[in-house]
Amino acid sequence: MQKLLPHFVFFLLSSIIGLSSHAQCPVNVSITTIPDISNAPFCKNTPIQITANPSFGAITPTYLWVINGDTVAGTGATINILANNQTVQVFMNTNTGCVPDFDSSSIFIETVIITSEVTPITFECNQTAADVLITASGGQSPYNYNLLGIGSNNAGLFNSVPVGSYQVLITDDNGCTDTNTVVVPPFNCPDPIPFDVFTPNGDGFNDTWFVRYLEFYPENEVFIFDRWGQRVYHKKNYKNTEGWEAKYLGGDLPVSTYYYILKIEPENSDIKTFKGAVSIIR
Repeated sequence: MQKLLPHFVFFLLSSIIGLSSHAQCPVNVSITTIPDISNAPFCKNTPIQITANPSFGAITPTYLWVINGDTVAGTGATINILANNQTVQVFMNTNTGCVPDFDSSSIFIETVIITSEVTPITFECNQTAADVLITASGGQSPYNYNLLGIGSNNAGLFNSVPVGSYQVLITDDNGCTDTNTVVVPPFNCPDPIPFDVFTPNGDGFNDTWFVRYLEFYPENEVFIFDRWGQRVYHKKNYKNTEGWEAKYLGGDLPVSTYYYILKIEPENSDIKTFKGAVSIIR
């Protein structure tokens, strides 16, 4: 019996080795993350450590990492990224001898993406300040809007912001953030451009005298004269929406060329006067 024992041990060990070798195939790879991906979505730019985990017995595995279709440098088992809605794939090759001798796995890093729009609101010419409106989407409302150096609120509207450049920080209800910038420029309005012809024939098109950019100059005064110097129209605070219809004392003025004087009072500037001709065509 003692002579048979070494043969029995050899047979037993061979069987264990054979079972162990068989258990190594097929090879596979899985992915784990810190923090755990099951806790997604993550705030944008959250650091994520991603690790490839080979099946037991994989021999000298090497890895190829691909993020959103782009290959990442390195063949190690761990990479580090900042969360930004990425699809992460890992391709593993081994020397195990299994057929196939490789495997792959992928995950998606679900991320909270907050986007914002910042708009300076201009009402007056030659301004030294403007209102700023900030809106946000994505994430979880309500949002906190912080115009650095000015203040913060939950409405996103900031009044009388001085001319300059500002950083904006938006934070959602879960603490995820987005940054943006806003430039409040000194706004110099263009000079008004009176149209030199209009057609008051009642067709609903070009029926009144129009002055481009006049909305920037609510403080204005218009005088219109015929060719003999008779004043046929006068209006303070002229508006294009209530423009001159080429009428005088209730009647239609004849087709002719008339002459205007337009005075404007720009904000924080001197009065300007513009003169020219306007023709009526019916």
